[in-house]
Amino acid sequence: MGIEKLKEKNIGYLAHPENFSPDKPTLVMVHGAGGAAENWLLQLGPLEPHANALAIELPGHGRTPGKGYSSIEEYANWVIEILASSFTGNEGLILMGHSMGGAIVQEVALQEPDLLKGIVLVCTGAQLKVAPFILEGLKKEFSKTVEMIVSFAYSKATDPKVISQGAKLMEEAGPEVLLNDFLACNRFDSTGRLGRLKLPCLIISGEYDKLTPLKLSQELHQLIPSSQLRSVPKAAHMPMVENPVVFNQILAQDVQW
Repeated sequence: MGIEKLKEKNIGYLAHPENFSPDKPTLVMVHGAGGAAENWLLQLGPLEPHANALAIELPGHGRTPGKGYSSIEEYANWVIEILASSFTGNEGLILMGHSMGGAIVQEVALQEPDLLKGIVLVCTGAQLKVAPFILEGLKKEFSKTVEMIVSFAYSKATDPKVISQGAKLMEEAGPEVLLNDFLACNRFDSTGRLGRLKLPCLIISGEYDKLTPLKLSQELHQLIPSSQLRSVPKAAHMPMVENPVVFNQILAQDVQW
């Protein structure tokens, strides 16, 4: 099982391996910029009837050592190596990514579609342009800029404790890693390549998302022939923690397990 391989490679993750079954597909979840496996904590248990749910942490994030990367392609190459070396190919891998993680998932699917059974793209786009004032702010006023990013990321109805935890994860990633994450997003563009994707693809947006607005998900839906699009009400850029019940219901019903 891939969990043992992840331990050997000193890769941070969250999962309930005691509940894993060879009869279920494996859902591997990839967090966004400055994130960690905790971003997917509310998916682990609820999705266990459908899949072996596993949230991994990218280099420089959470418990995975490293300095991170400054391009989506580098992150995607890392994920490809992890998937190829940690799983046998019989797990029926479904790769789900949020925001920057969604860009990484696109790149993995374009490079190595045979590794995967399907993909889920959450609050992401074929391009992820970042406002110059955010990039500049991460260099000069890190904590203040993190606070601003987080204020855009959650709906007003979100529990303040949830927002504080999101800010804490970004702060822990540190200025260098977070800036490189946002630079990677800013440089990303899969627009001209997505028509090649044949994998089953579920696209999920947040109703009030300001960071990756609904139009980006709609563009993805138009560009990926095999995709379906769903929206999570009462959620902004973090629907998996803002409205996890509906988010998990969408996954349970619409992913081709």
